[in-house]
Amino acid sequence: MRHRGWGAALVLGLVALLVWRVPTAVDVLGARTPPTVSVTRGDIHQVVVAIGRVEPVTEVVLANKVPGRVRAVLVKEGDPVRVGQPVVLFDDDEFRAQRRLAEARLATARAEVRRAERAVEAARARWEEARSEARPQEVERARAELEQVRRRWENAERERERAQELFERGLIARAQWDAAVTEAQVRHAQVRAAEETLALLLAGPKAETVAAAWAEVRQAEAELARVQAAVAQAEAELEHAAALLKTTVVESTVDGRVTYRLVEPGTAVDVGVPLMILAAGDRVIVRAEVDETDVGKLAVGQPVEITADAFPGRVFRGRITELGQSVGKRKIRPENPVKIQDMKVLETKVGVDDAGALRLGMTVDVRILVAHREHVLVLPTRAVGGAGEEAIVRVWRGGAVEPRRVRLGARDDLSVEVLEGLAPGERVLVPPDQRRRR
Repeated sequence: MRHRGWGAALVLGLVALLVWRVPTAVDVLGARTPPTVSVTRGDIHQVVVAIGRVEPVTEVVLANKVPGRVRAVLVKEGDPVRVGQPVVLFDDDEFRAQRRLAEARLATARAEVRRAERAVEAARARWEEARSEARPQEVERARAELEQVRRRWENAERERERAQELFERGLIARAQWDAAVTEAQVRHAQVRAAEETLALLLAGPKAETVAAAWAEVRQAEAELARVQAAVAQAEAELEHAAALLKTTVVESTVDGRVTYRLVEPGTAVDVGVPLMILAAGDRVIVRAEVDETDVGKLAVGQPVEITADAFPGRVFRGRITELGQSVGKRKIRPENPVKIQDMKVLETKVGVDDAGALRLGMTVDVRILVAHREHVLVLPTRAVGGAGEEAIVRVWRGGAVEPRRVRLGARDDLSVEVLEGLAPGERVLVPPDQRRRR
């Protein structure tokens, strides 16, 4: 009886083992050939796909400094331009009239300065004369004149005395005597005048005379300063009028090409209104919009492949030159309806090695190589499902399934890097929902 009990227990144990092992294999296989993939060694090229637009490296917006009406636009979109080249002309009749008026005012002010300068010179000459001492020659001449008029006065006195004697004796008429008296008086007055002249020369200049002459000098200098200030103001007004006239000619500030022409002749514009957009230089960049879910994979310097529908089969190469500081809304509408328009993106600048035929404003497809692994353990992505860093896979060993946790690395469209948990040659079952993928 005891032996029969041990035998029954052994049979029940074997049945239980088969029940645990066999359904697992059957449930997984569901067919005679196991749907497995092999762990091998290979290369991983992990890329991030985005859309972008071709833009200039530097873009310049030209605007006007004064309001006015556009008279002519001298370039069209796509034309090359050079620094200082006129591109837009405004009506300038009013500004030319203002400049002519400023020129006339300046000419008048300069004439007033010349007149005031001559007045200062004359006043200074009078002041110098008033404050100077008499020269020896002038004193000697005054003395000589005094001596000469004194002798004439003495002769006239003698003639008066003789005429008086003759008049008293009745020998001459009274008129002759009166004439002799008058002559003597005139000569005496000349003597007094000569004496005063000599006295003034010997006494020197009067203080009040010198002060009055100096006051005239100061007044003339003040007038000169006033008209000189008027000249400075007139020059400033002329410069201002010339500057305003210059604003009627809008010039290119860069060497480059016209990308957008925003106004036409006859358009009336206000201050600061954009007139034209220029692309500086010949180099271009691609401004790519990368989904925020891929931002952590990006780095400056990563290689980039660029393609455009206009050039099928042609690949333009470049590298990431700058990463944006914040994510935002899409500015480029994706053509793929799978793309979510409201998803946040990071603007990423890509420098293009040789833009070639790429045109500004083109929408392009961008593939950024974010990881490259050579001769590493790889597994087809359909064997691990999601995009996490860890996964549970089912390893097929000797007709049985063994669940195993694996750690994953970089991945591309076909394969994923296996960091831990699998060995080369092992086979992994493909999940049922992935079995139709190839």
